[in-house]
Amino acid sequence: MSHSYLIVILFITFCLMRFSTARAELITYDFPSDFSKSERVQVRIDDQPVQAYHTEKGAFLSFGMTAPVELVVTYKAPPKEVIIRPLSADITATLAGNTCTFKLPRSMNLSVEADGDLSYPLFIFANPELTNVPSKSDPKVKYYEAGKIHEAGEIILKDDETLYLEGGAVVRGVVRARNARNVTIRGAGILDASTRKHKINMLVFRECENVLLENVFILDSFGWTIHLSGSEKIQLTNTRVLAWRANCDGLDIEYSKNVRVDGCFWQTTDDCVAVKAIYPPGLTGIPFEEMINPETLGKHKVPRIEGDVVGDILITNSVLSNAKGQTFEIGFELRVDKVSGITFRNCDVIHGGIGFSIHNGDRAIIENMLLDDIRVEQSNRLIDFTLGLSIYSDDCPGPYRRSNPNRVAVPKEHRPVHANNVYQWYVPLKQDLKKYQANRGLIRNITVRNMKVVSPPRHDSIISGYDNKHNISSVTFEGLEIAGEKILSVEDSGMYLKHVEDIRFLSGK
Repeated sequence: MSHSYLIVILFITFCLMRFSTARAELITYDFPSDFSKSERVQVRIDDQPVQAYHTEKGAFLSFGMTAPVELVVTYKAPPKEVIIRPLSADITATLAGNTCTFKLPRSMNLSVEADGDLSYPLFIFANPELTNVPSKSDPKVKYYEAGKIHEAGEIILKDDETLYLEGGAVVRGVVRARNARNVTIRGAGILDASTRKHKINMLVFRECENVLLENVFILDSFGWTIHLSGSEKIQLTNTRVLAWRANCDGLDIEYSKNVRVDGCFWQTTDDCVAVKAIYPPGLTGIPFEEMINPETLGKHKVPRIEGDVVGDILITNSVLSNAKGQTFEIGFELRVDKVSGITFRNCDVIHGGIGFSIHNGDRAIIENMLLDDIRVEQSNRLIDFTLGLSIYSDDCPGPYRRSNPNRVAVPKEHRPVHANNVYQWYVPLKQDLKKYQANRGLIRNITVRNMKVVSPPRHDSIISGYDNKHNISSVTFEGLEIAGEKILSVEDSGMYLKHVEDIRFLSGK
C-alpha cells in the first residue's frame, strides 16, 4: 500500500469518526407514530428535526445527549420574550422572528416559557446517555420497547425485578410492588395515565426496600403519582412528573424513611412532594385498594407504634413547579410519633402555590428540617407552617373529615382567620380547645438557610401553632432574601405569627 493511499484512508476514517461523534451528541427516541404531536412549536436540535409532543398543559421534548447541543424552537407567532427556567441554569434564548435559539450545556430538565404563557410552555427533558441496559430475555426484566403504545394494565414488580422503558416506549398502566426487595424502574420511556378515567395512585411501593427509579417520565397521573408507603431505602434520580388532574401529587413519601431524591423535575397542579405518615409497615385488616386511593386515604384508624420515627429524607438538585398546592409539604396526615431529619437542598421552585409548608394535623413531633440553598422564582405564599386540627386529622369531627364521602364544608365559625386554605382546618371553639389537645403535636428546630426569592409572594407567610403548649419553636431564617432585600426581622418578613417561640432572622453570609 502506497504512502499517499494510506494517508487518504486515514483522512476518510478521521472524517467518518468525526461525523459519527458529532451525530452521537444527540440521541433521539422512536416514539409511536400515533402519539399526540404538538402543532404549536417546531424544534431542531443541532439542525436535526426533533418532534415535540402535545399535552393539555404544554408541549414536551424527550431525548438524550452526550455533549452540548443547540436548540432552535419555532413558534407560530414571534415571541417578544422567552424565559428558560430554572433561572439558575443560566440559559438565555436569542430571538429572531418566530424562532428562539439556545444551547444546552448538559442533560437537564427545563421549562421554556414564551411571553409568560404558563398554559402551554415547552418542557425539555434531556437525558444523559443511558448505560447498563438490561437484556430483553432476562426473566427478571419487564422490557417495553420503543415505538409502541403498550396497554400494560397492572404491572407487578417482585424481588430483584426491573421494569425497563426503552426511550420512545409509551406504557399505559399502573405499577405495584408489595413487600418487594431490590426493585428498579429505569429507562427514558413514558408511563402514561392520560387514558385513565378513575382516580388511583399510579406507582405504589408498599413495604418495599431498596427501590430505584432512574430517568423515568410519568405523564398525566390521576391521583398520587409515586406513592412510597411504609418503605425504606429509596432512590429517585432524574425522575420527571408532568401532571395536572385532581390529587396529582408528584411524590408522596408516606410513613417511609431513608429516601434520596436527586435531579428530579415535578410539574403538577397539586403538591410536588409531600411527606406523610398514615399506614405503618406490618398493618393488616385494611384493603390495599383503600390505602392507595386519595379519596379513602385515612379512612381507617391505625394502631399507634410508640416511639416510631420516620424521616431521613434528602432531596437535592431538583426543580419544582405547581399551580395550587405545595411545592414541598410535610403533612397533613402525620400519624406517627416523630418526623425527623428532612433536608431539601440546592433546588429551584419555578412556580408555586405555597413554596414550603408544614401542616401538622396530628400528634407528630416534627423536628430537624433544613431548607438549604433554595431559589424561589415565584410563589403565592412562601411559608405556611401550621399546627392544628384539620379535615385530614384522625380526630376531626366526622361530618367534616376528608375521608367521609358525605362530608360537608367546615362552618365559617370554625375556620381560621389566617390560613392558605381556610376549608382545610377546623378551629375548635375556645371551650373545646382542651378536648383536642391530646392528638396535637409540635413543630421545632426548623432552619431555612440561603433562600433567595426572586419576586415578592402575593400573600404573607404563616407560622401558627395550636396553643401555647402545642406550638412552633426554634425557627431560624438565615440569609433569606426577597426581591434582593435581606429579611432580618419579623417586621421585614410580614409573617403572621401565633403560638410561636424563638424565631430568629440572621443575615447569613
